[in-house]
Amino acid sequence: MIFSMLTGCTNQPPEKTEVVKLKVLAWNEKIFNEKYGNFFRATHANYDLQVISIIEHITAGEDLNQVVEKLIVSENPDVVSLNMDHYALLKEQNKLSSLSLLMKKDKFSTSSYTSAILDYFTDSQGQMYGLTPTFIGTSLYYNKKMFKERGISFPTDSMTWDEVFQLAQKFSTSVDSNNQQYGLYEKHFSNLFLMALYVGEGNGLSFFNNNKFLFHSASWENVFQKVTDCFKSRVCYVNDQASSSSQSTIESAEKINYPFLKGNIAMAVNDSSLYRILTSNNKRYHDLEWGIVSLPRSSEQPDLSNGVEMSEIFSITKNANVNASWEFIKYVCGDDYARLLPTVNPEELPARLPAEWQDERLKSFYNMERITNTTIQTLRSLPRPVITTIEEASEKFMLDVLSDKDTVSEALRVLELEIQTAFDGIEK
Repeated sequence: MIFSMLTGCTNQPPEKTEVVKLKVLAWNEKIFNEKYGNFFRATHANYDLQVISIIEHITAGEDLNQVVEKLIVSENPDVVSLNMDHYALLKEQNKLSSLSLLMKKDKFSTSSYTSAILDYFTDSQGQMYGLTPTFIGTSLYYNKKMFKERGISFPTDSMTWDEVFQLAQKFSTSVDSNNQQYGLYEKHFSNLFLMALYVGEGNGLSFFNNNKFLFHSASWENVFQKVTDCFKSRVCYVNDQASSSSQSTIESAEKINYPFLKGNIAMAVNDSSLYRILTSNNKRYHDLEWGIVSLPRSSEQPDLSNGVEMSEIFSITKNANVNASWEFIKYVCGDDYARLLPTVNPEELPARLPAEWQDERLKSFYNMERITNTTIQTLRSLPRPVITTIEEASEKFMLDVLSDKDTVSEALRVLELEIQTAFDGIEK
């Protein structure tokens, strides 16, 4: 009797599992599948995952935001994987669905999520329209040997930008005549105007509000003065100061992309990819004694930082298969997938805090409560002719200041007037 029951059970045809079709819009299909798609398919066999590559639909000169908007209309994806700029635009256009009710229904835990990232995704109504499993953080690296040689105390967490510039000036003369030394490196120093905007953003400043440009102010004057002084005194490292190398080794390439690795820069504002290079190539850079602290910020808003970049924010579109879309986002942003991240995506930082730190230095990338990304959002909102005016006027501004033709205050007054005039002309 038992045998016949078992036989009867095994002879029953297996239940058919309904195939769930899901369309995802992502930057690159191959990379997306390597990071997310293949793992999701392995754990969700009934899902038919179709990935649309943004990169395959780009034509020269076309605005990326417009490409994304067109693909959402033509391809009608369920899930989109976007950077911060695209995410902010689609949210403003009301093209994304809230995740909050879905998270609540499934008791999706965000307790281990970095508080600054949760704050970024939570709007004034308490709704969340996106999530990310990873981010790229930025911190202040410092060369311990250079500080020790001069008897200068190491940098500390939550220093202000003013303090960092003051500290950099202590390296205005080299202790080694055969090796030019610098106090500070930041990738935007190749364009001092953008560098000033970056520092100002980190200080919580805005250069445009209520249709008025605000460059000619005491706060912005202080920022531009610090940036230009650092450049004029040759304390700040600029990429074009480096002599080209005929070598084609990995090390030489890394030193071009990350000048801090050369060992003659006291402090460098760099993202978490430099941390990966330093920790994964101990033999290559074993002579470089380094430390790391959190990104400089404003004394008035010490919990605010602009040192976060998120390139893969997952959201659900308005016309999506909501439940299927949420199943995907819940997986790639959940605890199970987070445990795979060190192997799958070691280049970026987990958005969820680890249970225990393998390296205390990593904490510097998480030392923040709020994220600001106002500069790119403001520039995106401006008409193209105004952007052109900003590019032209800022170049003249920097030349006039660096050649001592104008003071920073006077140059900012002229800069603001030119940009405001261009903007008002379009508005009328």
